[in-house]
Amino acid sequence: MSAAQPSAVIEEVIAVVGDHIVLKSDLEKEYFQMSLQYPDYQGDLKCDLFQQLLTQKLLLHKAELDSIVIADERLEYEITRRIEFYASQVGGVDRLEDYLGVSVIEYKDQMRQKVKNQMLVQEAQASLLRDLKVSPTEVRKFYNEIPADSIPYFNAQVEVGQIVIKPKPSTVADEYARDLAEKLRADLISGKRKFCITASLYSDDPGSKSRCGELGEFKRGSMVAEFERAAFKLKKDSISPVVKSEFGYHIIQLIERKGNILNARHILIRPKIVSSDYQVTIDQLKDIVRKIKADSMTFCDAAQKYSEDEMTRVNCGILSDPNSGTNLVEITQMDPDIALRLEKLKPGDFTEPHSVPQLDGSVEFRVLYLKHEVPPHKADLTADYQMIANFALEKKKQDTLDKWAEKFRKQLYIKIDDKFAGCPEVAQWQ
Repeated sequence: MSAAQPSAVIEEVIAVVGDHIVLKSDLEKEYFQMSLQYPDYQGDLKCDLFQQLLTQKLLLHKAELDSIVIADERLEYEITRRIEFYASQVGGVDRLEDYLGVSVIEYKDQMRQKVKNQMLVQEAQASLLRDLKVSPTEVRKFYNEIPADSIPYFNAQVEVGQIVIKPKPSTVADEYARDLAEKLRADLISGKRKFCITASLYSDDPGSKSRCGELGEFKRGSMVAEFERAAFKLKKDSISPVVKSEFGYHIIQLIERKGNILNARHILIRPKIVSSDYQVTIDQLKDIVRKIKADSMTFCDAAQKYSEDEMTRVNCGILSDPNSGTNLVEITQMDPDIALRLEKLKPGDFTEPHSVPQLDGSVEFRVLYLKHEVPPHKADLTADYQMIANFALEKKKQDTLDKWAEKFRKQLYIKIDDKFAGCPEVAQWQ
């Protein structure tokens, strides 16, 4: 049975911070989501969330005083990134629109101000905290002040590298895709074909083919360069020449342009990748591993030269913990597929090349390399210095933010609903 949804909330202002308000519905939504994520939360979750919302309003006020500006391109990119993530979670754009009950374009408009405010808060907070650092003395002091029974316990940790390669289509497949795209374009120009039907029959873009190839509104910088250059040259209803990008061959038709905002549709013909192309990639990865084992190149050199995963390539192919930034990652926090493959390895070992399905339906191949492993243990200042330093820095940031909020809020009009008078931290805001 799915979790019960929160009951309907009659809208109500529960706090005023300067020119900004906190709505009861905002708090209830946050509380519902966080109570599901942290069912064993120690403390008064609703009071703590309420204080966080108050601090966010303070930071929003600071952003306005400091004249912080969020560029339209950044805002659009962030909104698009979130939409793409949501769509990937529910199985595509069509299912997301069914779930939301509105089109993606309408949903973008609905979330634009909220996302902009979040980005303003982040910028204002960063301006307060970006220069903070912790010295070795502060780290040692932080560690020594942790009660003996509260020293964190780390699960097994591993340092893992990967080399990822995407199979490439053969020359024959690439030529066939280009020729097909050219023929379809010629038929569209001559009127033998309609764009909508052609997109639904031939396009290899699963996110747009069911919508006549329509991509929705986008701005400069949100599409690959080759596609964008061609699209921004078009006039309404005109059709581009065949355009090649990293995704394949595109035929683009402009629907509408509003300044730097376009709405366009396209047909994507992707060169087909077959099993023989997979085998070429597998053999390439095996050859790379042989060279590393023969000491003709280091794993770092190989990852930087061959891997096509941008996130890990710059870090010598090593996966890092997104929260701490360290190369040692708790095995419980890793992708289950990676964790399972590591079970059979010893430090210095490689997995066999294996396929990794992608959200767009394509496949990549990778090898994993177990560089180092640390058994479960209680946090140690020497062995786990970087992790402890991260904890110390986070505490310093929170203390700094609290001190700033205490001083800054005295300059503003603040009113808190009496229902929250029992929250110890919130009471200090009055």
